[in-house]
Amino acid sequence: MMLPALKSVSFGFFLLCVALAPDAWAQEPAAEKLIARFKEANRYLNYQGIYTYEYGGVLKAVRVTHIEHKGEEYAHWLYLNGPRQEVVRRGQWRCGSPLNNDAAPGARFSDLPIDRLQALYDIRLRGADRAADRPMWLIHLVPRDESRYGYVLGIDQETGFLLQVLLLDESQRVLERFQYLMIDYQVPEARADELVALAPASENCADPAESASPSSRWQATWLPPGFERVSVRHGDDGLETLIYSDGLAVFSIFIDSATDAGLPEVQAQRGATVAQLAQVQADGNRYLVSVVGEIPIQTAQRVAGFVRRTGAPQ
Repeated sequence: MMLPALKSVSFGFFLLCVALAPDAWAQEPAAEKLIARFKEANRYLNYQGIYTYEYGGVLKAVRVTHIEHKGEEYAHWLYLNGPRQEVVRRGQWRCGSPLNNDAAPGARFSDLPIDRLQALYDIRLRGADRAADRPMWLIHLVPRDESRYGYVLGIDQETGFLLQVLLLDESQRVLERFQYLMIDYQVPEARADELVALAPASENCADPAESASPSSRWQATWLPPGFERVSVRHGDDGLETLIYSDGLAVFSIFIDSATDAGLPEVQAQRGATVAQLAQVQADGNRYLVSVVGEIPIQTAQRVAGFVRRTGAPQ
């Protein structure tokens, strides 16, 4: 029989656990609400900071400044190591070096509707961590099929800002890592004015939609679930590029005349980016098909095997 004093202590400990547990649970918001919050924060917050982008043994450090001014976004990226590169963006207009994933790692998540994200990924709150000396929630995007990679998103608990992105393969191995080392949500007025003045007029910048053609005689007759063609580009040298996306991942299919009939099928990978080369015969000619993008190699291989030339542009 339990002694009265011991029973009293046990019951008191039970009450303490019951009292504390709901408060702890209440601090963990729904993952979907966190994603909706960071989509707003990444677009409308003013901030400046330094982050790193790591892939395939390469590490890049980038200083970024972002403001919203009179309803329009302004951003400036400066690469701190390697060849000097600089990117300025005003709204959708970009000036300077190409705007790659390392210059806008959060952009892909900001534009994807939550219902589409839920259709492609199982969204899980995975706990908490820290980056840039700030507490953040960790959200795991687990792919619902094997044709795409998974992600871990680190979201600032106070502001909702995206502080970290890990890109994972099917074995949970980190292929790419983006993470802020320092972040300041106050941009001095002088720096904001400098950024607005730095952004050239739109006629002197590149429109992301320019030189895109809506049709092509080439198409991928098999695509991973959720992927669709978003752009077609025709180069002056005859190179044709088809670009596909599921809203997060992007891959391109490059089609060019094959100059070497004996070229074998080739695969390569660096970080999360893979390349699959194959040859296709159409209309009595041989063409070199290259699938390049952030998709598993087996997905790229299957896509390359189903590239066909159609009778009429589509």
